[in-house]
Amino acid sequence: MVLCQQYGHEVVALANLLPAQQDTDDLDSWMYQTVGHQLVGAYAQCMGLPLYRRHITGRSADQRLVYEDTEGDEVEDLACLLAYVRERHPEVTAVSSGAIASDYQRTRVERVCARLGLVSLAFLWHQPQAALLRRMIDAQIDAILVKIAAAGLTPRRHLGARLATLPAQLHALRRTYGCNVCGEGGEYETLTLDCPLFKHGRIVLDSWHAVAVSEDSMAPVALLHPTAFHVRQKEAAPGSRGPSCAADGEAGAGAPVIQVPDDWVPSPAATAAQQQTGAPAEEPAEPRLDVRLGVADGRQYCSLTASVSPAGGATADQLRTAAGTATALGAALGRLSQALPALGLDWRASLFVHMYVPSMAQFAAANVAYAATLPAVNPPSRATVQLASSSGGDAPALVVEVLFARQPAGRRVLHVQSISEWAPSCIGPYSQATRDSGLVYFAGQIALDPPTMGIEEGGIDAQCARCLLSCERVAVAMQTDLPQSLLWCTIYCSEAAGAEGRRAAAAHLEAFMAGRLDTSLLAERRRQQQDGCRRQQRPGEPLDADIEEGEAGSDTDQDADANTDDDDLDEYLQPPSMQRHWQPLLTFVTVPELPRGVLVEVQPVACLVDDTLALDSSSDSGEDEEQQAVRHARRTAAAAARPRGSSMPGWIGRLQRQSGSGCAGSTERLWSPGRLCKVHASVPQQEAADAGSWQQAVQHAAQELAAGLAAADLAPTDVAACKAYCLGSLLGAAAGLSGASLQEAVAAALPGVQPAVVPVCAVGGSPEADAAVLLELLAVRT
Repeated sequence: MVLCQQYGHEVVALANLLPAQQDTDDLDSWMYQTVGHQLVGAYAQCMGLPLYRRHITGRSADQRLVYEDTEGDEVEDLACLLAYVRERHPEVTAVSSGAIASDYQRTRVERVCARLGLVSLAFLWHQPQAALLRRMIDAQIDAILVKIAAAGLTPRRHLGARLATLPAQLHALRRTYGCNVCGEGGEYETLTLDCPLFKHGRIVLDSWHAVAVSEDSMAPVALLHPTAFHVRQKEAAPGSRGPSCAADGEAGAGAPVIQVPDDWVPSPAATAAQQQTGAPAEEPAEPRLDVRLGVADGRQYCSLTASVSPAGGATADQLRTAAGTATALGAALGRLSQALPALGLDWRASLFVHMYVPSMAQFAAANVAYAATLPAVNPPSRATVQLASSSGGDAPALVVEVLFARQPAGRRVLHVQSISEWAPSCIGPYSQATRDSGLVYFAGQIALDPPTMGIEEGGIDAQCARCLLSCERVAVAMQTDLPQSLLWCTIYCSEAAGAEGRRAAAAHLEAFMAGRLDTSLLAERRRQQQDGCRRQQRPGEPLDADIEEGEAGSDTDQDADANTDDDDLDEYLQPPSMQRHWQPLLTFVTVPELPRGVLVEVQPVACLVDDTLALDSSSDSGEDEEQQAVRHARRTAAAAARPRGSSMPGWIGRLQRQSGSGCAGSTERLWSPGRLCKVHASVPQQEAADAGSWQQAVQHAAQELAAGLAAADLAPTDVAACKAYCLGSLLGAAAGLSGASLQEAVAAALPGVQPAVVPVCAVGGSPEADAAVLLELLAVRT
């Protein structure tokens, strides 16, 4: 809540779930901490805010990582509690929770918030625990340990001890036993007695006794059961004493504590009203549309494209309105949905969506239409940019390209909807990243400041640094090291960024891959935010002896060096050890506008060291001689295919990069024999300027795609996706360039492959972006 206030939020109410029986301290809950609940009622008096409380009547019925609404689950108690608060406080827009590393808890809070139309705030999410512990103590948060359950913690010395006295010992336990210094692994639980938000009083724990849960000699489990406490008024004269309380949950007369009835449930009408995000827009007559479907139907992956153009007298301008954009996107997604059953696919197998819209001004309308079709749970990753305008008769005004996996059993997504300091939350119904068969597809990352979700200030340099830093944090959460695992990356720049913006983005990306990303501008802004918060907050009172009976031992930290804080990152915040031996493929694209008016958007694809690499290194046990011979031959061939300097396992270790150029254009290839191939073939602008030669140049580029595919020992049936970027100014021009002719050229070289045609302002494999047409092909065999 302190961080909520720092980032401009106003705390208007408190909510708490507690055991149905008052004398029960700890529940076997996967979601909630209940030890010390007898004192929580006093928070209302200390903060001067209403506190809503509800008994936990459910159990952990659905224990899967991704929660689905389940009657009788303890998560439904949270849903009812927050719905009750929302009905009485319609001004409430967000809910703050304290998850640090638990996806289990975070995803359930996010699910409840989504149902109620609320935003989830999780400012502690994925913060380094050593730094977070220091920040809590520096913020004058006075918390005591009310439960211990870890080696090195004992009831006599640590139960009831102040967290501010323990950092050195907690860091020593981390080095010895691998404990989490913030107790995120269940090592300990705390209860706050005072903090800067307690404007009216602080809690004084008068008496308590220890309850032994397990007397294990190595890691005893014990909890603190309070028997009496009082609230010391902060406005009162020194030495005065607030009203005493038995530990019965009452915080004193007149305290605004509201008990939510156990049988209260929100009405369906109220829940539907809470999910409304605004008044429906007016619906003018829908424009007539031409929706064309393109397919790249591979054996293991399939790419579908829906291209929408105005028809029957409709104009492109009609599609740039909110209603027109929503209608066009709905038509595109509807056409894709219709095609899926015949291909044996559904949206749950989708990995990535490229969405090219007619006007970024209608981004909100596009999101609403998108959410009506795409799954809300585990959605695919996505990148959204604005198409360049063109005069071609078949030039699309809106394009949706979707990559599907035919065997999506290994599909995993990272879908963090909470606002935090970690990385931007999903501002649309998509995931930050999707992984499948050793590849990680990142959503297009724009320069949003994570805790405020505002655009990063400081121009193109600050925006590039923010994009790449956010991508890196997402990569770590997906268990890969992006600077060392990057395979290819598309860098979108707006026309406002221009050529200078592309060059700046290239320089920052090069520094990022070399481990030299400059984030000083971002760090300075964060310091200014935190300094501003400190000036606004009233300093907390000095820590004093407020545990008057059953006090923890004073020798808590005597055997630990007070200067031995461990700043090493927590294990889940550390990327795996990887060493890249290839140069990633880059595509620089300039479009009219990007989401939120940013200057740059970065969309990487990386590799992942996972179980799919076991083919080259698994054991021979249980195989007959013939099978062993086949495996030995495969390993020998794999070793021979490894380029110099390669140290990565499996197909990643066999990745190779090749570049070529000629009068007809340039070609870039990244491939691993028999496993993966990414080919870029471009047509220079001077070729397209000649009406008689551009068709031959495009055909030559398409043949380069086929040649690269064959060189990688892959076939057209392995093609997962194909795309044709083209200058919008050339489509329909005197040269006769058209979307149909681009598709015909590719189909002639790669039968059955229909590329998505994407009009842009500039494109190329370098920041100069000097191509008229850039063909991209991805083939994967797993």
